[in-house]
Amino acid sequence: SSYLAVANGFLDSVIYRWNGVGFAAVQSIRTHAARDWEYFCMNGSSYLIVANLQSGGNYDIASVIYQWNGCHF
Repeated sequence: SSYLAVANGFLDSVIYRWNGVGFAAVQSIRTHAARDWEYFCMNGSSYLIVANLQSGGNYDIASVIYQWNGCHF
């Protein structure tokens, strides 16, 4: 399957999966003014990392790495 991760600077970010006709939302992930997503594989496992910018004016906020579990990140 093909997936698309969309960073949303104002709301939760969304993961979409291609269904043969278009991309359909399959997962919403809480993010904080997300700026970018990057996908990578390591030792046979798939990961997404999100670059968070800030939360409520606090710019000391961590970015997060999510691991694919076979159904979602």
